[in-house]
Amino acid sequence: MATSARTTHQQQLTVKRRTTAGKRPVRRLRHGGLVPGVIYGRDMEPMSVEVSQRELVKFLRAKAGEHALVTLRLEDLPAAPSAATKGAAQAGGKAWEKPALVQAVQHDPVDGHVVHVDFHAIVLTERLKVKVPLILKGEPAGVKQDGGVLEQFLREVEVECLPADLPTGVAHDVSAMKIGDTIHVRDLAAPKGARITSDPEGAIASVQTPKVEVPAAEEAAPVTEPEVIREKKEEAGEAEGEAAAKGEKPAEAKKSEPKKEGKG
Repeated sequence: MATSARTTHQQQLTVKRRTTAGKRPVRRLRHGGLVPGVIYGRDMEPMSVEVSQRELVKFLRAKAGEHALVTLRLEDLPAAPSAATKGAAQAGGKAWEKPALVQAVQHDPVDGHVVHVDFHAIVLTERLKVKVPLILKGEPAGVKQDGGVLEQFLREVEVECLPADLPTGVAHDVSAMKIGDTIHVRDLAAPKGARITSDPEGAIASVQTPKVEVPAAEEAAPVTEPEVIREKKEEAGEAEGEAAAKGEKPAEAKKSEPKKEGKG
């Protein structure tokens, strides 16, 4: 049985225009508790900004996380409109608000802290395509009763919808799955106001038969050579060694010495 996750709730982040560039200024920016970022969007030039690391992390750790819709509030804008602020709401040149989605987040490879973020400014009246988490609910009968193993192949699906209808994810109940069953994208129920655009034939998950481990006692024992054959080989090796020491050929070493004839 398929279900759909709730629509995401729009949150707000305050950003400021960033004028610093280069490694050292950006490093000082991060040490000051700020994260550099860029806002991209149609009908606007890319805009360099900075955002509070604490507020950004709080937003990313929310239920919807990186898939949530956010209203960016930009402060300290120049009074005169520019190409970078085209289509945005201004109040005396002091504030700019724009709905956006998180496009990319970069983390420090050592400590995992957020070091950069990209936002994609959107228009609330235009449909968009975005990937959302795929959530499997319940425990398959094949796992619970027969000891099978649930393997999930797909973690996200793409949906098309208006920003206001953006779901936090697409959920599917896997409780009825038995060993050998496989669910595909076509088995999912699209969230309200959205359409699933991922390949309908894409496999999402299946319940597999558990792997049977072979006991150590049943493993094939190593093949050993019979003692008699080994002894014969050793004797042959010794004979060849003695023949080589005397300067004889191996074949000659095997011949017996001629018997001496006695005097009659």
